[in-house]
Amino acid sequence: MKRMFVHYIIFSALLLMVIGAFLYANKPIEKDKYMEITVASGDTLWKLAKEYEEQHQLSTTEFINWVIDVNHLSSQRIVAGEKIVIPVLKSKEDKSLVVSK
Repeated sequence: MKRMFVHYIIFSALLLMVIGAFLYANKPIEKDKYMEITVASGDTLWKLAKEYEEQHQLSTTEFINWVIDVNHLSSQRIVAGEKIVIPVLKSKEDKSLVVSK
């Protein structure tokens, strides 16, 4: 009886964690909190990931996947003049501008 109760508690905890993770993962990204850039000629997602790596703290692959997902891109290809949101918080952008002045 006691053992069954422990299994019930463990199962309930795991179920709550899975539900919480699912809800968190499906939370939409608030694009207005992130930096929007205009793609320049010669830019690639890999190049942008490297350029902003100190501000985003993601691996190159995570950065590229985030940009593709949030901007609803069909591939990694980006075009000069296109506006995309990147995973750099606007507050971090402001701090880096203050430091570079």
